[in-house]
Amino acid sequence: MGRAAEFFTPAVESCCPVVAVVSLSADRAGSMKFKATWSAGAAATVAAVVRCARVLTVMSPSAIYLPISQWGLPLLRDTIITLLARAFHCAPVMHLHGSQLPARLRSNAFLRKALGGSHWLVLSENVAEDIRASGCRVASVHVMRNPAPTGVTSPRQSDSGGPLRVGWLGTMHGSKGFDILCDAVAGLKRTGAPVEFSIAGMRSDVPPHHMSCVDEDLGVLAPDKVHSFWSGVDVFVLPARWAEGLPFVLLEGLQVGCAVAATWSPGSAELFSRGCVEQIDSAVESVTDFLTLCMTDIDGVRHRQQKAWEALRPLYDPDTVREAFSRIWRDTNF
Repeated sequence: MGRAAEFFTPAVESCCPVVAVVSLSADRAGSMKFKATWSAGAAATVAAVVRCARVLTVMSPSAIYLPISQWGLPLLRDTIITLLARAFHCAPVMHLHGSQLPARLRSNAFLRKALGGSHWLVLSENVAEDIRASGCRVASVHVMRNPAPTGVTSPRQSDSGGPLRVGWLGTMHGSKGFDILCDAVAGLKRTGAPVEFSIAGMRSDVPPHHMSCVDEDLGVLAPDKVHSFWSGVDVFVLPARWAEGLPFVLLEGLQVGCAVAATWSPGSAELFSRGCVEQIDSAVESVTDFLTLCMTDIDGVRHRQQKAWEALRPLYDPDTVREAFSRIWRDTNF
């Protein structure tokens, strides 16, 4: 869950008597890779299932809170845990931090059967509609937005006459479109356009030639160093090839007043429909068009997006999200 875990884990502990916490993470010791090895993932799956079975047998919880995965071995693990919970008359509460699982439910009768009867916490009304339309039987569906990060700087004015400062924060992976952004920046630089490119995060599948357009590499940042990234960025672009959920990085970019663009996702649909985030395609031409627009009228893009964001910001306030989360646990019959 990443940053979501830092917020929602204490929220669960504050509103519920938590009898046990089961780690779902695989061991990445000695590896710099984003994903754990298959053997480590398999070992973590078995350990999590055994631990959950023991907790269900000995402690008899009334509900199990599960940040559900969307594919692969982690989804198999979560499916087995859900079946175990139902066998022990324990209500499964699925917190879906993405938007791709409803499509898998529609196409997989086993998943629909195995996950049927669960309570769902999802990122937007669009994902809620997709869950209901998937054919999977649900006990309840609740919209639970990610909270906008706090402690960020106020929106700032552009540096008149300076280069357009483009940034990337997060895992550098083809699925997220990092290579697309690199190609767009490199193309603009070849035309002589005044563009600077700063990056921060973990490298995954990044060919060396894509790094040639980077002006500043801040590496993997500790949470208290993230400001050093945003303070040097005018534009943030996420041209993902898959449907992202509601990335904290989009909310953070809006909070600091960057011009923000991304490919559309049901999880972030509200941000797109209200005009907070510019919708682009996961293509070099689309990213280039947006960056060119920002070079021409960065203040206009920012003003339009910030006006839309101000109307939505209260819904993403951490206290508002925390209260909504607590209310679900109070009012839902688990």
